Amino acid sequence: IGQAFPYTPIANPRYMVPDWSFGIRDDSMQKWVDEARAKGAQAVVVLSHNGMDVDLKMASRVTGIDAIFGGHTHDGVPRPVEVKNAKGVTLVTNAGSNGKFLGVMDFEVKGTRVVSYKYRLLPVFSNLLPADPGMEALIKKVRAPYEKKLNEKLAVSDDFLYRRGNF
Repeated sequence: IGQAFPYTPIANPRYMVPDWSFGIRDDSMQKWVDEARAKGAQAVVVLSHNGMDVDLKMASRVTGIDAIFGGHTHDGVPRPVEVKNAKGVTLVTNAGSNGKFLGVMDFEVKGTRVVSYKYRLLPVFSNLLPADPGMEALIKKVRAPYEKKLNEKLAVSDDFLYRRGNF
């Protein structure tokens, strides 16, 4: 089940999403989860762009979701947060941003439900992956007119800089 960031029309120009309607809409999510379960789903996973805080709140209110794989806040979550709700537990996790990590979750399913899971947050060492030659050439061409400006030193730090405490 997909869930989009509920504040997109506020965070972006409205003309970009003129006919889109957003909201956290716990009741709509509950209907989708119930429908999936009624059709025989043994595991229900939500792919979310809500942000970690909204995902945690949704997990506490909507029952029947096994896991929420989220985004938007770019949090690298080393292990899922187990959120209790009225009928069980929902696992909530984020795998960082910009391809820095790959979140991998394996479920053990017995009968009609998930009975256990294994989660790993794997780092992606992009500097060890060979670049696609065609894409590398295109990027070089597009950047060329701006290279001097892009390489301008703006500041120097004597320590590591972190975004919101993410590792």
